[in-house]
Amino acid sequence: TGETDLFPGITVYIYRMPPLSVIIITYNEERNIGRCLESVKDVADDILVVDSYSTDRTVEICKQHSARVVFHPFEGYIEQKNWALSQALYPHVLSLDADEALSDQLRESIRKVKEQWTHDGYYFNRLTCYCGKWIKHGSWYPSRKLRLWDSSKGAWHGLNPHDRFRMIPEARKKKLEGDLLHYSYFSIREHIEQSQSFAEIVARAYYRAGRKARLFHIIFSPSWRFFRDFFIKLGFLDGYYGYLIALYSARETNMKYRKLRRIHLEEGSQPVNRICFINSTKSWGGGEKWHLDVAISMHNRGKEVLVITNRRSALFNRIIHTRLNVINVSISNLSFLNPLKIFQIAAILKRERVKTAILNLSTDLKIAGLSAKLAGVKNIIYRRGIAVPVRNTLLNRILFRRLITGMIANSEETRRTILMNNKTLLDSRKIRVIYNGIDLKRFDRMDRTPIYQKKKGEVVIGNAGRLSVEKGQLYLINLAKELKKMRIPFTILIAGTGSLENKLINYASTQGVSEEIRFLGFVENIRSVTSSIDLFVLTSLWEGFGFVLVEAMADSKPVIAFDIGSSAEIIENGKTGYIVEKGNIGAMAEKIRMLAENPDLCKEMGKNGRRRVEDKFEIGRCIEQVEEMIDSF
Repeated sequence: TGETDLFPGITVYIYRMPPLSVIIITYNEERNIGRCLESVKDVADDILVVDSYSTDRTVEICKQHSARVVFHPFEGYIEQKNWALSQALYPHVLSLDADEALSDQLRESIRKVKEQWTHDGYYFNRLTCYCGKWIKHGSWYPSRKLRLWDSSKGAWHGLNPHDRFRMIPEARKKKLEGDLLHYSYFSIREHIEQSQSFAEIVARAYYRAGRKARLFHIIFSPSWRFFRDFFIKLGFLDGYYGYLIALYSARETNMKYRKLRRIHLEEGSQPVNRICFINSTKSWGGGEKWHLDVAISMHNRGKEVLVITNRRSALFNRIIHTRLNVINVSISNLSFLNPLKIFQIAAILKRERVKTAILNLSTDLKIAGLSAKLAGVKNIIYRRGIAVPVRNTLLNRILFRRLITGMIANSEETRRTILMNNKTLLDSRKIRVIYNGIDLKRFDRMDRTPIYQKKKGEVVIGNAGRLSVEKGQLYLINLAKELKKMRIPFTILIAGTGSLENKLINYASTQGVSEEIRFLGFVENIRSVTSSIDLFVLTSLWEGFGFVLVEAMADSKPVIAFDIGSSAEIIENGKTGYIVEKGNIGAMAEKIRMLAENPDLCKEMGKNGRRRVEDKFEIGRCIEQVEEMIDSF
C-alpha cells in the first residue's frame, strides 16, 4: 500500500490473492486422475498428489499434468489426508479425491473466493455419476462436502473410511455455487465389491472405538437405511439406479454390523485399554499443554486415546489440528451438582471402554471422578499442577479416599503441598512426581524468527506467563527500574495476557520504564520469544512447575528465578542459571549484570541448560513414567 507518483495524495491498496494448494490422495487411479487434475489447473498454485505406491500409470499421468508427487504408505483415509496436509505448500487448501472433478460453475466460484477470501471454509454439493447416470436424489444428493479451507483452522477426523474435515468452533463457513462432480462406480459389480470392503473397514473402526453390534442394529438399521434413502429422500425418482443405491447402502449397513459382531466374538469385547484425558479448562496453561503433549505422544505410541474437554476451550482448538479423538462436554464448577451431567459423562466413559481416566482440575475430579467410578473405570488419576495445599474438607476427603487410585504431582514442591493440611488425605505412596516433558524434536522444528530485533549492546530479557498476581510481573517492572539505575542497556519482553495487563502497563509508565518493557500479548510460538532473548527471568511467587524455564533452557538460554521450591528442581544454581531469594530484586539485577558482562558464561550456562533438558525433561521420559504408573495398578 502507499501513495503513487501518478495519483499523489491517493493511497493505493493492492490485494494479493492467497495461493491455493490442491491435495489429492491416490492409489491406482489412472482411470480418474487426469480428469481431476485437468479440472483444477486454473485455480491451483500448487498441486500435490500423495500416492500410496501405485502400480498403474497414475504417477506418470500426474507428472504429465505437472503435479508434485510424493509417496507415503497408506494407513487409512484420515491418516493419509492429515499427512498430506502437512506437505502442502500453502495454508489455503482444496482437497479432492482422485475420482472427483470441479464443474465449470464450481471452478468459477473458487476463483472468486481466491480474489476475496472472506470465510475460513467453503462447502458445496457433490453430484455423483453412477454407472453413467447422474444421481440427483436419495442420500447421494445434495451431499454437502467441506473441501476448501484454511488448513490452520481444522483437521481431518471421523471413522475410516468416512472422513470429514472438522473446523474449530468459531470458524466461519459458506456454501459455494456449483457441483463437485464425483465419478463413483462404472459398474454394479464395482459397487458391490467396494461396499464389502468399506463394511470391513467401518466394522474395524467401530470395534477400535468400542462400539457394539446389537441385534437391533443388524435387523432394523438396514431396513431404515433403505426406507430413508429410497422413500423419504426421494431416491425412487432416480429410477432403477436409485433403487440399487438404496439397496446396496442397506446391504452395507447390514454387513458392517454383522462383521462388527463377528469381530467381537473372535477378539473379545474389550479392544484396548483406552486412556481418557479429561480437562474442562477453557483457557490455556501448563496443565492443558501437559494433557495435549502427553495425549499426542501416547497416541503416537499406538495407545487408544480420548480427550474430553469443553467445546469452547483453547485445548479443543489445538486438538482439532491433531488426530486425537475428542468429545465435547460442557463442564462448569457446579456441574457436580447435576446428576444428568454425571451420568452423561459416565455413559461416555463406559461406551468408549475407558480403563484409565486422567483428570486435570478439582472441578474435573468432582464430576468426572464420580462419573468414572460409576462407569467402572479401573484407574482414576488426578494430576495436580499447582503448589497450593489441598483444603481439608469433607468433600475432598471423600474424593481423595474413595475415588482416586493415583495422583500425579508435577514437582516435589507440589507433592509436598498436597498433604500439608491433612497427612491422611491420601496414601502418599499413590502420589508420583512426573515432571512436565518437552517434545524437543517438535520444539527444534518451530519457527525461530525473532519477535524482537535486538539493538547493539543491549541485554534482552524474556518472561512469559499469564499476567496475574502469582506470576509476579510487578517485580519485573521493579527489576527494570533497578537495571536502569545500574545503567545497563536492556529490554524486557513480556509474553502473555491476563487480568493485570492494564495495571502492569500503567505501573511501568509511572515507574518510567515504559520504553524498556515490551508487552507482547499472547504469543502462540514461544520459540519466537526465546530466540529473541539473551536470558529468561521468572518472577513467579509460586509455581507447580515453571515449564517456561524448561522452554528457555531448551533454546540454550540461561534462566533466573525466585527460590519458590520448584525452581530448584529445574535450575542447577550457578550452572544453568541462578536462583535468588524470593522478592530480592537487587540480587536478581546483580545476576543479570554478571551475565551481561560475561557473554562466555552466558553461553556456557545456556549449553548446560539444554543438556539438562535433554537428560531430565524430554517428553519421552514423562510418557514412560505415566505408562509405568498406569501399568502398576
